[in-house]
Amino acid sequence: MHEQILIVDFGSQFTQLIARRIRELNIYCEIHPFNKLPKLDKNLKGIIMSGSPASCTQPDAPVADLDFMQLDVPVLGLCYGAQFLVARNGGVVEKSNHREYGRANLTILQENKLLEGISDGSQVWMSHGDTILTMPTNTSILAKTDSIPVAAYKFTDREVYAVQFHPEVSHSKDGLQLLQNFTKNICGCTGDWTPAHFVSESVAYYKETIGNDKVIMGLSGGVDSSVAAYILNEA
Repeated sequence: MHEQILIVDFGSQFTQLIARRIRELNIYCEIHPFNKLPKLDKNLKGIIMSGSPASCTQPDAPVADLDFMQLDVPVLGLCYGAQFLVARNGGVVEKSNHREYGRANLTILQENKLLEGISDGSQVWMSHGDTILTMPTNTSILAKTDSIPVAAYKFTDREVYAVQFHPEVSHSKDGLQLLQNFTKNICGCTGDWTPAHFVSESVAYYKETIGNDKVIMGLSGGVDSSVAAYILNEA
């Protein structure tokens, strides 16, 4: 099995795009709904928490099955994921007076592994209706923008990071650099996976499982790739 990044899907429209960016870095990843997470194994190198159209202030806000603060792998929260981590650890998240949507520019407040190689003033893309008012005590703010005082932060006692913008979209100019920093520099992924691995491993699995039956299998990666494998074994 390959080293893996788990993407926890809270319902963001960009979740498939997060996966596409991670695969562009030659890292295997899987998307799972927040309420149906898989059993974690030794191949897991890190976890990314997606955004969501939901609000942390809702009584029925999505709550994941994992205690992210007790994991022994790094975690990166994006937008809702960032707010979720704050709200679940003693901070305060409230509805914004206006939805923060569109381009913004980062002001980097301290050197850190997540934002390494990203220039001060780098453009990012905001899209959220909640905002962080009070941070948990064991956190450090890494960056801000003109409109929000907490654009990126980390927990000081563990490798848990979060940003209140979308690094996966093209409007965030250094977004792929940020995702590379997290997956490779923080999680330690080597980037040795390719889509070809997925095809060959899937073919081998179905040959072993189904035997001599004829199978047509469509494998789709959403917006990023589409590949079909035709397996034919003669008895």
